[in-house]
Amino acid sequence: MIPKETIEEIRKKADIVKVVSEYVQLRKRGKNYLGLCPFHSEKTPSFTVSEEKQIFHCFGCNEGGNAFSFIMKIENISFVEAAEDLGAKLDINVPKSTNYELSKGDKDKLFQVTLMAGQYFQTCLNGNDGEIARKYLNQRNITDKTRELFYLGVAPIGWDNLFKHLIARGVSPALIEKSGLILAREGGGGYYDRFRNRLIFPIVDQRDRLVAFGGRSLGDEEPKYLNSSDTQIYHKGETLFGLNLTKDNIKKHKTAIMVEGYFDLITPFQNGVQNIVATLGTALTISQCKLLARYADTIVLAFDADAAGGVAAERSIELLRDQGLKVKVAQLISGKDPDEAIQKSGLAGFSKCIESALPFLEFRIKRILARYNLAEIEARAKALQEIATILGQESDPYIQKEYAKLAASWLKTDADTILTTIKRSQHYSYGGRNSLQRMTEKPGSRIEEAEINLIALAAQSKEALETLKQRMSVEDFKLAPVQAIVALIFASDFKDDDSPLHFLLDNLEDEEARRFLSRNIMDKPLGDTENKEKILNDCLMVLNNERQKHKVAGLKLAINQAEKSGQSKEVAKLLVELNNEISW
Repeated sequence: MIPKETIEEIRKKADIVKVVSEYVQLRKRGKNYLGLCPFHSEKTPSFTVSEEKQIFHCFGCNEGGNAFSFIMKIENISFVEAAEDLGAKLDINVPKSTNYELSKGDKDKLFQVTLMAGQYFQTCLNGNDGEIARKYLNQRNITDKTRELFYLGVAPIGWDNLFKHLIARGVSPALIEKSGLILAREGGGGYYDRFRNRLIFPIVDQRDRLVAFGGRSLGDEEPKYLNSSDTQIYHKGETLFGLNLTKDNIKKHKTAIMVEGYFDLITPFQNGVQNIVATLGTALTISQCKLLARYADTIVLAFDADAAGGVAAERSIELLRDQGLKVKVAQLISGKDPDEAIQKSGLAGFSKCIESALPFLEFRIKRILARYNLAEIEARAKALQEIATILGQESDPYIQKEYAKLAASWLKTDADTILTTIKRSQHYSYGGRNSLQRMTEKPGSRIEEAEINLIALAAQSKEALETLKQRMSVEDFKLAPVQAIVALIFASDFKDDDSPLHFLLDNLEDEEARRFLSRNIMDKPLGDTENKEKILNDCLMVLNNERQKHKVAGLKLAINQAEKSGQSKEVAKLLVELNNEISW
């Protein structure tokens, strides 16, 4: 376990606004900060961060907590790992726990095995086995410095070179197979390497951990490009190639250039374009868009200059815009992809393509127009209808009108015709807020409201917390999340320097209870009100009255049952208890 004093030091120094801002674009709104939630898709910000209380809560998906729980959730790591991460950023030494290191289990071992494989591939590239690969890299003008920066390697010819290398170093076949580096032979006759006779591109995540590999065939083997399969430490749709090297520049410029392949990133990077990422040659995913939204405001798509690249750009536009990102599309002129564009026209030519990238609406309109023979009236009518459909999805009236003018000039019509078509068929999509409404609707009864208010007070005030412990019990509460919170309060020994709120957020094992607490602390900041003592007493009165009502009802039922069974002494005893309860 990490010492409590270290946890408190990290908590006091880790400003949640700064922590969250590394992942989410936040804007000040009153006392709080708002942004698009990184945990679910939304177009209207419902993710709220309180600098004063050092907590966050999303009123859309109900996720909430403090700096520790935010890092745990967004990085999918444990509390101890989150503390280590925050401690490293704050230059706080976090003592290692032997038990914790062992508890990491297979996941930690997979990182080690993957790293060992990467070192092996790199060694092979620099030795006799790497001659063909080195010649290939030289032909593509990849320098030795770039090779080292991207940890490029080679998987030599042969069926099981890597397997034998790892076995000789004490790694079990089961663990190597779990890492995705080998495949079992049919019929159970041993294993063979996944990557053979391939140039190797190590895939490093945004936390600088080697997680997987991509391989390009150096012979006639198919497929031309081969990627690692998904493992415990690698999910293809959640990783962006090169982001570990480019995220700081992306954040600095607020813009990321998105390409498809490995060389489409490596060649521009080598030539000075260092705010760039690659999708690993696969279709863009929501997870990748969320990841990129941590660093950039604007994305410039620089996909292959062919039909497939155009389709990929169309699909990517909506995914990126759903994360609140501005999108432009570069038109590559001198090459079929970014790698070839730079090889043919140099950095200046490529940079010009990026600088003159089309806003996504102009790109989409031009693609529609390119599909039709605009000399024909019927074709122009169909194109106009398609353009009206995409402009109808734009909620800004000014932008809609300006693009209607632009499209009208190309269609040889007037903007009003397009705008009229939009009004006839448009269906604006503002992004539903039903979840927000559900989360903020008033409690169904005074009892529930009293329970919520009392917990909100106790989490923000030591005095209220002690009063709750003295005058209430877990059984006095009806809401399940409140019961979980109160149970933890009674089971814990709060020291003078403990923050009740953050102690509860760190230690609640019930996820729903933790979210419930963060939502109601954000939604009901009762600890700040001058009349909090009155609110406290009102809550206690309501709950005590409810407790008394239930007890009286229970006593009356017991008396009735005792009378029916002729237990006169029990009846007399219960009547005394009932009178005492009523006269209380």
